[in-house]
Amino acid sequence: MSDFVATVEKLYLYPVKSMAGIALEEAHVGLDGITGDREYAFVQADKADKSIFPWMTARENSRMLLYQPVLEQPPAAENSERTLRVKTPEGRLTEISDATLREEVAGGRRISLMRSFRAMTDCQHLSLFSLATVRALSRESESEIDHRQFRANFYVEPRSGQAFEEERWVNCLVRIGDRVLASVVQRDTRCMMINMDPETGVQNPKVLRAVAQQHGGDAGLYLTVVRPGVIHTGDPIRLIPLPD
Repeated sequence: MSDFVATVEKLYLYPVKSMAGIALEEAHVGLDGITGDREYAFVQADKADKSIFPWMTARENSRMLLYQPVLEQPPAAENSERTLRVKTPEGRLTEISDATLREEVAGGRRISLMRSFRAMTDCQHLSLFSLATVRALSRESESEIDHRQFRANFYVEPRSGQAFEEERWVNCLVRIGDRVLASVVQRDTRCMMINMDPETGVQNPKVLRAVAQQHGGDAGLYLTVVRPGVIHTGDPIRLIPLPD
């Protein structure tokens, strides 16, 4: 027995860790997550062999959020040799491997570019966020929040319209569309990244403060893929409770 609980409203792919996302109408989901998601990342040389989080991110250089990855076509399993370019905040279009781009991102640090066909995510394969929760957090923080601040793979509109309802999906399976199955593993513990405006990189600490003070620091969900497939905007999400 499964229950219709939400609809996929927005889908995002993040080809380069900590750079801007790309909105999609459909996404190919493999056992490691969305194809092409977090495929590239910049690594800090002084953390490469001593930290479980060696990445160069917008925490160190907020301008990274303003760089726009550009794909010739949406990634799928059959076009794994796709090329990636990046549009800089000044409008220059360059290859992801360009040395000048690396210097701009580095901000004086020593970094290198890494590519992996397994998504270099922080935790699990997929991330989900409710648009009702975005609206609630806007009220709680007395701030205008762009949903993209939470950098989720897909944003859903809950059938009930209730904010934070998705927290009750932890330890359940969800079916997304006709094919994809995913296990809802845990709530997402948030960091300062959610304070950053995706258009300007400017921080608003009220956002993380509201999540920390009123929601134990967690907002959104992490999921692990159980059965791959293709998901689309408009797809229904059905909840499949697991037996005790």
